[in-house]
Amino acid sequence: MKSSKSLLILIILLCGIFLTGCNSADGVETKAYAIALGVDKGESDKFKLSLQFAILSGSDETAGSSSSSSSSSEASTVLSVECSSIDSGINLINSYISKRINLSHCKAIIFSEELSSEGLTDVVYTLISNIEIRPQCHVLISRCDASDFLENSSPIFESNPANYYERIFNSAEYSGYVADISLYDFYNSILSTTSQGAAILCGINSEDTEAKTPNGSHSLDGNYKADEVPVHSKNNVEIIGTAVFFEDKLVGELDNIETMCHLLITNELESATVTVPNPYTFDSNLSVYISLNKNTNNRVSFVNGYPFIECDVDVIGDVLSMEPSLDLNDANTINILNSYVSTYLEDILSAYLYKTSKEFKSDIDDFGKYALTHYATWNEWIDSDWLNNYQNAFFKIMVKCNIQDGYLFTKI
Repeated sequence: MKSSKSLLILIILLCGIFLTGCNSADGVETKAYAIALGVDKGESDKFKLSLQFAILSGSDETAGSSSSSSSSSEASTVLSVECSSIDSGINLINSYISKRINLSHCKAIIFSEELSSEGLTDVVYTLISNIEIRPQCHVLISRCDASDFLENSSPIFESNPANYYERIFNSAEYSGYVADISLYDFYNSILSTTSQGAAILCGINSEDTEAKTPNGSHSLDGNYKADEVPVHSKNNVEIIGTAVFFEDKLVGELDNIETMCHLLITNELESATVTVPNPYTFDSNLSVYISLNKNTNNRVSFVNGYPFIECDVDVIGDVLSMEPSLDLNDANTINILNSYVSTYLEDILSAYLYKTSKEFKSDIDDFGKYALTHYATWNEWIDSDWLNNYQNAFFKIMVKCNIQDGYLFTKI
């Protein structure tokens, strides 16, 4: 009898525990999920913070405010505020909206060029310390105001703006024009003694920028940075190229071809298409689809104290252009094409490396980790001042190309 009463009491207590309501539950409907964060140099305060939110079904819009501004599209809305710090800006927007800001789904962090040129250490330390922001969040440098970039960013082929930011960087896998750079990578580069930092370059392509002619000479594949690509679209934001840093300051930009070179050197290239002159037809070009056949072999030695850097690149390729004059079953034709592609890659790789060394003075390819093996102690390595000595480097580039023959086209 006593055991039955004890069991009944236990059941009642358990029911009381599990059936009790939780008045402080923090559900999805109580949060405002930011999918992107932008930071500009402020006009009336130190920063201008912009947050882009995904609009959930049935969510309510808030009224205007004297201290913040907003712009919205069907799938997202952007709120901006002048603030003295990132945290205070978030707190100000929290007081403006009816839901609590949550950054756990933030896919991209955008800094303006103006702010990046002055240094990003304090801002990056603040963001990396935020427990809600994931280290895999992408870091972008905008050639326009970060707030403008967010306001003009709208999904193509995606109904969910969060998926848009997540998948837009997938073009790195097949174009070779975008590097996959996370907040974790960028933060580590600021602290590194062997390399400098880089970030993804972005911008807005308007009628004015479409009319501009990119600086420098053109390769057959074009030399484009964000806001220069001759693509006409209602979605006028572009993500292409790389921003180069020395310590925490922006010092230069790389175009699409130079970004591909960066990926080749660092073994991050998935695939890309390059264009070379057709050796058999005048005023004609060939497109070749390339990927790394094996990892690039980088070596660093020293000659009279100057870094001598050797890079052996091995790629495999498929010819995309089919012409009657091109016999891919002929071994001599394949050898000539291999020579053309190898020479092209050697030329652009050499130009890219000397640009990072002499113009930007920034080792974004982490050659320092190969130089590190020449020093017996940590103090010797620090005294070598690699990051400043990189500007004295000279290079030797060797490219081996193996173009597939035409067997697949003739097999029956």
